[in-house]
Amino acid sequence: MSAGAGISYCSNKAMLMKIVPFEDEMLPQAAGLLAQQQKRCRISLPELPARFEEREAALEAVSALWDKKHREGFAALVGEQMVAYLIGDRVVENASWGRSGWMRPAGCAYDVGAGVEVVRDLYAALGERWVDQGIFIHVAQVLTADPALVQAWHSLSFGIEQVHGLLNLEARGGSRPELPHGLSIRRARPGDGPVLRAFADVIWRVQVRAPVWGVMIPEAAGETAAAWADMVQDDEALVWIAFRQDEAVGVQAFWPADLDDRQLYIPEGCVHLSVAGTKPETRGEGIGSVMTRFTLAEVRQMGFQYCEADWRSTNLLASRFWPRRGFRPAVYRLSRRVDERILWARGQEA
Repeated sequence: MSAGAGISYCSNKAMLMKIVPFEDEMLPQAAGLLAQQQKRCRISLPELPARFEEREAALEAVSALWDKKHREGFAALVGEQMVAYLIGDRVVENASWGRSGWMRPAGCAYDVGAGVEVVRDLYAALGERWVDQGIFIHVAQVLTADPALVQAWHSLSFGIEQVHGLLNLEARGGSRPELPHGLSIRRARPGDGPVLRAFADVIWRVQVRAPVWGVMIPEAAGETAAAWADMVQDDEALVWIAFRQDEAVGVQAFWPADLDDRQLYIPEGCVHLSVAGTKPETRGEGIGSVMTRFTLAEVRQMGFQYCEADWRSTNLLASRFWPRRGFRPAVYRLSRRVDERILWARGQEA
């Protein structure tokens, strides 16, 4: 492979490809690749939304990314035909991530005839731009239904950090379970703010421990507690509380999922399971399992067809619990951190 003037050339299956900056007029071809890719992915993961198999919806998805303020992209061309593209956007102000570069699910697609290898070349071009700009945290969100693409990102030193799973509520079926003696579950009421606030740390206290080591900024702990208490004020929130006798022992909260034009994995009729936790002293007693069966039956009765939930892959409790409840991984959030010393440590002759 050779490079010059910001353009790279690579040979793949005897085809001469050139890597060029992505431009506005490339959007229709990118939409065609994305629609084909979504169709392939839905063969193994039919829960994915079918609308992105259509060029019009695919064009909206790619255009939404390309319209972002801090976006950059590259395309792989054979002649005038696009065979792959990669679009990313820079997040420059974020308390958790700092300066980071993100590649969303709709931001990458490739032609299977050309092969997935070219995505690695596209990332080399985009990643070089980011590193030169002082962006060392790179994130790729990838549909799990494309294992070749997932493997390509793994080979680029990206590891799984977050999992988004989907559950088909209609296929799952099931009615509300019979509750164990002494356990009751009800919807949250306006006066339950203090009850919910008491659960505000059940998730982050797990996340800060091994092997997650996910930070909780001390100043953010109070904000998190206030947000939990405020759930009862949110008209869209569907919140249930489990009680053993008169003691609250579990909470689960859902919201209607946002049908974002850029999200290739949220189907229509989907509810998002946002928070779920039980008191640490009750874990292992089956309360979380019973509560999940109860709440999923409730949201299904409300008319939702799918449920989406996400969890840290290093959270051993969550990463085992949700797949056992039937959630199938739909998207991986993969990340890598480039050694910042690369800005000055490129070696020189002695």
